[in-house]
Amino acid sequence: MTDAPTRAKGPLPQYFDDPALDQLHAALLALAAELSVANDRIDTLERLLERKGLTTRADVESYEPDETALRERAARREALVARLLRPFRDYREQLIERAKLIERTKR
Repeated sequence: MTDAPTRAKGPLPQYFDDPALDQLHAALLALAAELSVANDRIDTLERLLERKGLTTRADVESYEPDETALRERAARREALVARLLRPFRDYREQLIERAKLIERTKR
């Protein structure tokens, strides 16, 4: 099985008059999706742990992460930020490519 592409091919649809709003909208939707999935997983884990008597929600609230956990969380945050900023980066790359094309046609 091949990996799915990380970006759609071809031009993206534009919904708002200002393309920047489309980029912001895409980032907001990505963030909302990430947050929804994370909340569901956290809820599942807390319920399973509590049901099995392994910990309580109060233990979760008072947890202090060690250095390894802090590093892993930082890496996860960086990956999330990269995904959230992808629409802005893609739009910037499209603008650069358009500018290069215009410059080549002027010659």
